Amino acid sequence: MNVLKPRLAALTLGVTAALVGFGLFHSLHPVHAAKPVTLPDVPVGGGRGTRLPNSWQITPAGTPIALPGDLPLKMLFSPDGRHLLVNTGGYHDHGVSVIDPTTLKVTQSVNLGKDWAGMCFDPEGDDLYVSGGGTPDDRFLKGAAKAGATPAMLKSFTHPILHLGFNNGTLTPKTPIDIPGLPEGTQPIPGDYHLKFSRFTAGLASGAGDVLYAVNIQTDTVYKLAGKPRTVTASAHVGYRPYAVALSPNGQTVAVSDMGEKSVSLLSASDLKETARVPVGSQPNELVYAKDGRLFVANAGSNSVSVIVNGMVRETIKTSLSPKDLVGSTPDALAVSPDGKRLYVANADNNDVAVVDVSNAKEARVLGFIPTGWYPSALAIAPDGRTLFVGTGKGLGFRGNPDATLPDPLSVRTEPGTGHKYDYIAGILSGAVCAVKLPDAAGLQAYTRQVMANVPKPPMQAIHGRMPDSLAAISHIKHVVYIIRENRTYDQVLGDVSKGNGDPSLVLFGQSVTPNAHALASHYVLLDNLYCNGEVSEDGHKWCDAAYATDFIERAWPSSYSGRGEPDGDDRVADSPAGQIWDNCARHGVTYRSYGEAADFTSTPNAPPVFQGDKGLIGHVNTAWSQFPFGKGRDTQRAALFLGELKTAEKTGVWPQFMVAWLPEDHTAGLKAGAFTPTAAVASNDQAVGQIVEGISRSRFWKDTAIFVIEDDAQNGPDHVDAHRTVGLVISPYVRRNAVDSTQYTTASMIRTMELILGLPPMTQYDSHAAPMLSCFTAAPDLTAYAMIGPKVDLEAKNPSKGEGETASAKLDFSGPDRADPDALNAILWHALKPGVKQPAPVRSARLLH
Repeated sequence: MNVLKPRLAALTLGVTAALVGFGLFHSLHPVHAAKPVTLPDVPVGGGRGTRLPNSWQITPAGTPIALPGDLPLKMLFSPDGRHLLVNTGGYHDHGVSVIDPTTLKVTQSVNLGKDWAGMCFDPEGDDLYVSGGGTPDDRFLKGAAKAGATPAMLKSFTHPILHLGFNNGTLTPKTPIDIPGLPEGTQPIPGDYHLKFSRFTAGLASGAGDVLYAVNIQTDTVYKLAGKPRTVTASAHVGYRPYAVALSPNGQTVAVSDMGEKSVSLLSASDLKETARVPVGSQPNELVYAKDGRLFVANAGSNSVSVIVNGMVRETIKTSLSPKDLVGSTPDALAVSPDGKRLYVANADNNDVAVVDVSNAKEARVLGFIPTGWYPSALAIAPDGRTLFVGTGKGLGFRGNPDATLPDPLSVRTEPGTGHKYDYIAGILSGAVCAVKLPDAAGLQAYTRQVMANVPKPPMQAIHGRMPDSLAAISHIKHVVYIIRENRTYDQVLGDVSKGNGDPSLVLFGQSVTPNAHALASHYVLLDNLYCNGEVSEDGHKWCDAAYATDFIERAWPSSYSGRGEPDGDDRVADSPAGQIWDNCARHGVTYRSYGEAADFTSTPNAPPVFQGDKGLIGHVNTAWSQFPFGKGRDTQRAALFLGELKTAEKTGVWPQFMVAWLPEDHTAGLKAGAFTPTAAVASNDQAVGQIVEGISRSRFWKDTAIFVIEDDAQNGPDHVDAHRTVGLVISPYVRRNAVDSTQYTTASMIRTMELILGLPPMTQYDSHAAPMLSCFTAAPDLTAYAMIGPKVDLEAKNPSKGEGETASAKLDFSGPDRADPDALNAILWHALKPGVKQPAPVRSARLLH
């Protein structure tokens, strides 16, 4: 009996189903939880659009209005309906822009320095309140001062509530509002290397009688402030990590979304006594009341909106393209039409707005979808109900020459020694508001078809040509090793490989530094069109582990990486509701083990390390990895731990089916005095990869093993195609030799391929729709062992104690990944490794669709 036949048949069915799913033929039936609404079954692609680095397409509807900042967090009309106000809180300017909804022009922008997720008018409309809190770091404060911020403005950055006067479309700064008793927020919360502080204001809402309600997401508290000057008259502890707050139309109830507890807290408006804790979907964020008292709650982690009436969920509206879609639509903004008949829901990760008929208070219907830009994050409806304004969080595409159009002086960096100005990966994010004339039924159907067409489909070679060989190949593989590294672009490492799409002039760590990366890419498959889903390590590791980053992470990291700080949150808000890939293994009986990835440890002298990593890894982690936290030890020492367990497995014949290892030394410590040089650090990382591959290839497990290697993010090193393009390797006896695969792949593609090998279902929409890397495999194995190449540079070389690079590096924090200003670090590396050569600006490629 051929034992492979049943497995091959199962794989064929599983992969075929996955590939057919790309067509979304089943997805043209958006539904209310109870009753489907049928739309035409006509998948179309028309028009022009942009393919994002994550393989999704955007074809934004409406007229775009550029903003000085990115990540619109809140939009609202002035009480007189004559002005639209937009609060941006991403990487660039934090502040409020005023838009004339008639001319679609920005008439004023006020840079507040640092704000966040809440904004509201007082009932009279002459005062505007914006959420603040936290404390920016010294780098940001110095940059703000250099850009013209006054001492008073710098001080205002720490206030929990910012205050602006509003008169006839003009904003005027007023005295910020403090909340007595709150910690000043000047000290980071211990236990995390990112800037996370003891106070961080999220939602704001106002009521009659000069009442203001404010949510402190960091302390899980909502405050009622009244009078002038405002003082706290009541406060209440609510669920974990509250986000938004809304006051009911009758003024009697305050609703607060508890993002980390799958609930909404309902409080008495008079004294903030809790009257109900209503269970809703996963990671609720925005909420809005309709005039009839219905409360709509966006559940970012559940692809849904909960409708609460009289303290109970009356119905749940699925806002994904299909009711069966996995995690990944990420509804994160809501708006109700003035007549109360339509609900609009921004699906951030589907790049669309769901249009819902809520005219029947007992049964909602999803009518269709409107295409948007990248990551819609805020919504507003014109008072006449005819125009929808969509705030786009990450932009409408890519800009190709950042140093020609740098939007924000605080994001500009100067290369030491050359004076060349450049931007880094967060600098490509841009904010926009699209004014969309609301369509009729036929227009909405056309929009819906375009939204469906924007979902990634597999390249044809994944369906035809190599697919039978690929399925036969992966049916033999029983063990997967997944190696995650830190922050390198394709051109930085492999730009000198002539058969790939590289630029040799941009190489920093070429063949002499990374001989094993070059040999493995040459002997197996060179991947020259592979992109990271994440922008930085904070979201990059989430994408690597879960094929998804939550709305909490996407809204928090730009603030942190710009030096403004971010709220703290555990796995209830920071992790995908679908779990990590090891959770997927656990659910389906696949054995697994982690070597450093998501495995944090703390320890005290003479005491064993205490595991503080992902809960799903308890009992499945190499604890010896704690000897080599980030910045201490070499990747070759980490590799030795892996190989030690492999040696034991050789004797027992028992080896996990899935293993993930973190090798972070290629992050480097810049030119920090006494640290290993960047070349030595990257070379050590390359040696570790070579050692692991050689060890596996000489083991009893080689015949049925596949090794996948990727960077968690690319962090804007030089790359002539796109700052997201990165270095990836696929290694196995069943991987093609001496081949080039230029298919557009992503981090999620790598995860999807590993899932197919291990017999795991996809976790989110991103790995579900990612192109599997089937073209890399062949049915004819080559069992030749890999002979690693020894170092060609000095692995023990240390940085000198003095010099321009040392001075610049001394200002950076290398105690954790990305604590160092990544664009400053890139400039230091370039200047050290390319002395006398002007550093080029990063390239951002838009892939036009025809």
